[in-house]
Amino acid sequence: MLINTVILFLRDALPIFVLLSLLRVYVGTPWIQLSLGFAVGILLAAVVVVNQHIISQWAFGAGYELLKSLTLICAYLMSAWLVINNRSGAFWLAGVVVAIFVVPRSAEFSVFVVGFWFQKDALIPIVLGTTLGLGICISVAILLDVVLGGVKRLYLVRLSFSLFIAGQVANVVLLLQQIDWLADPGPLWNMSAFVSDESEYGHLLKVLIGYEAAPSSYYLSTLFFALLLPFVIRAIRQSSQRHKISNLENQT
Repeated sequence: MLINTVILFLRDALPIFVLLSLLRVYVGTPWIQLSLGFAVGILLAAVVVVNQHIISQWAFGAGYELLKSLTLICAYLMSAWLVINNRSGAFWLAGVVVAIFVVPRSAEFSVFVVGFWFQKDALIPIVLGTTLGLGICISVAILLDVVLGGVKRLYLVRLSFSLFIAGQVANVVLLLQQIDWLADPGPLWNMSAFVSDESEYGHLLKVLIGYEAAPSSYYLSTLFFALLLPFVIRAIRQSSQRHKISNLENQT
């Protein structure tokens, strides 16, 4: 029970902490906007949990997976906008990203915690696991904040943020495969002997860079496409802006 609770934190809570840290460093979002977005996300997650039975019946039993996929895609698109455009001053957009991203993560977390809570002799392991898991999440978030906050080259921070959001939205492929909306072509390789998906390191790498021990071609294609798309659009926009400025200078 103790290990299960810690793994639960690494799987569902750690991505939220990492996102908060990355938005604070990359966008410079004040904690008030991040906290408000987190609170709104928790409220929306409570609505999802209360209506979980109804939601799960949508689309012939695929409702929850589709809802989670939709939230991940929306959070990715808004985060990609922060990469493409001038990120400064987009504090409220960062808060919206947090709110949307928190919904499926905290909903899943609540369901599992409540399920564990009613098991016999589960209180002490859950409390210990919660303490340990929360400590890990906070430590990783602080470490990211300190390390990335001290990086002078902004493109490295932008790359870290982009890799995180790409890794998160790539999970849509796995969700669609779970409900048979997308075929599974099979893994390209299997690195479970080195770092398993279910290990602590596997969960950490999954959060930070979208690690999969046995990724399919669909998963890797989505990951790299989601990673490169904002940079390609950003490069095109910057080139267009430089071209316009050059034309104006030539005219004057």
